[in-house]
Amino acid sequence: MTRHFPAALPGCPRFIPVFAVASRRPVAATLPVLACLLAVPAAAQEVTPLAPITVTANRGETETARSGATVEIVSQDDLEQAGDIRLVDYLATLPGLSLTTAGGIGNATTLRIRGAGGAYFGVYVDGIDVNDPSAAQISFNFGSLTTADISRVEVLKGAQSALYGSEAIAGVISISTNRATEPGLSQSYALEYGSYNTRQLSLNQSYMGTRGTYALSLSHIETDGYSSADENDGNTEADGHEGTRLNLTGEYDLTDALTFGGAAFWQKTETEYDEYTSGPVDGSPDEVTKATSYGLRGFLRFDGAILEQEISAQYYRIDRESRGTNTWGASYYPNLGIRKSLAYAASMDLSNAFTLAFGADATRETYDGDTFVAETDQLGAYAEGQWAPSETFDLVASVRHDDHSVFGGETTGRLAAAWRPRSDVTLRASAGTGFRTPSLYELYDPWYGNSDLQPETSKSYDLGVEKRLGESGFVKATLFRMEITNLIDWVGSGYTQVEGESTMQGVELSGGWRLSETLRLDTSYTYTDAEDASGARLDRVPRNELALRLAADLTPQLRGGLVVRRVSDHLDSGTPLPDYTLVDVTLGYDIAKDREIYLRIVNLLDEEYQTVRGYGQSDRAFYVGIRGNF
Repeated sequence: MTRHFPAALPGCPRFIPVFAVASRRPVAATLPVLACLLAVPAAAQEVTPLAPITVTANRGETETARSGATVEIVSQDDLEQAGDIRLVDYLATLPGLSLTTAGGIGNATTLRIRGAGGAYFGVYVDGIDVNDPSAAQISFNFGSLTTADISRVEVLKGAQSALYGSEAIAGVISISTNRATEPGLSQSYALEYGSYNTRQLSLNQSYMGTRGTYALSLSHIETDGYSSADENDGNTEADGHEGTRLNLTGEYDLTDALTFGGAAFWQKTETEYDEYTSGPVDGSPDEVTKATSYGLRGFLRFDGAILEQEISAQYYRIDRESRGTNTWGASYYPNLGIRKSLAYAASMDLSNAFTLAFGADATRETYDGDTFVAETDQLGAYAEGQWAPSETFDLVASVRHDDHSVFGGETTGRLAAAWRPRSDVTLRASAGTGFRTPSLYELYDPWYGNSDLQPETSKSYDLGVEKRLGESGFVKATLFRMEITNLIDWVGSGYTQVEGESTMQGVELSGGWRLSETLRLDTSYTYTDAEDASGARLDRVPRNELALRLAADLTPQLRGGLVVRRVSDHLDSGTPLPDYTLVDVTLGYDIAKDREIYLRIVNLLDEEYQTVRGYGQSDRAFYVGIRGNF
């Protein structure tokens, strides 16, 4: 049967979502307890390689060539080879994705999918919805999420409200932390030191038995940083960051048909920043944001002869406070966001050619700030049919209805198709509708909120073709268009509804080739034209983005990598920002079978650039590290 559960572990072997609570004990100390729970001979477990699979696109395991969706999949090997500290810096090299950031690690960082900001797509970590309910617009701050404990990322582009509800107008990003990949016990580590006195440590432990698995990871980063307000404008006070994150995932087969599992994470960060008045202001070291967040998800899955079912519950909480100084003196902004949800999902094969998936969920979001407290409830139900009338054609239709405690009902839908006229060619097309309800802050903040706001609605289309070139090469092209009606935007001194239709449209081109046995080239280009209802261009959406990634095996032990990223024609506050070109270089050398040392040079050309007006970015920086298994 085709699996249709919103699993927390895209594309991983079975036995994986997660269950325990974060602990401050050393990683190795958890081994005796967890190993006893899973104590069965591990040698009999075999791991079979899978074809490219997406879990996010249809809320179940589906071959990417049959999903009808535009999906980008990033592996742990991809992330290790690139060496980026923050996940968002790697994601920004993918077609259709761009980023803006107000300073260094930890500072406010927004990822965009096809021109739409963080309020328009869902972000899930091990199945836990981590979009912040206390943010001005419900979204995820990518600034403090490092690559240290991430094993896989799926980026699903296009309207996904028909499966994921509100905040999925532009897509969904599903992130999986480290997983057990082979039978028995596995442990790994990574240490790094570099410019701005940056120190990183990560430890990972996993275990796979015949009936279950667990994975535990701990990461820590500290950096003195650089001035968030651009140093080229005379700002000198460095803004540092410190963060610690703990993840735990696992699942266990109670019987041959019943599985229990879950996921948990805990993260604590402290980030110095520079206030913004009429522009960034280089502040004193007491301008700092402290945040503690944690999430829990548990599930019970029953694999029946006809029907597969899963019941899950999750809890997410972020407690954040910002202190600083501004034009009016000292400032203090405490914010608490909480999300609780219950979900039921099921799937069944009605025939060899047709699979039906359906489910329901209930979510409560709470905002607790210094000026108001509010909450909303939302109930949703969805159904999806996957029909394969032939070996070369797949059709997917989805429909969802949501009932919001403030705005009432909203129905969304999506239709996607995939046709393979040849074994090496796939044509894709999709069309969908979506909606986004205003955040609690947008509605009720006494200074900037607007209780008259109504939900945004959207229509989204894309059309693409992919040609496989041998075993590992490909070229791909996708046309996309998104129309958002009644866009909510910041105008003057608060949020308002922009009547009419705002559009984001363009083209994504990407390809990958093995130029020789030791050399591979991957490239992508995105053109995005984003305008509001009046025809004015939207801020911080580059028209042109080009990325080139070259990987080479220089000797049997030595590897090298080169990344070039070019961004041009982008605006902030309606005026142009300078174009920029970034070049990063990596070198890795195997000093033993399971041990590697590496060097990474960021911004090799020492480019001076901004993605948000007035906020600077890293100068040329050097990092060295070691990673391995033990």
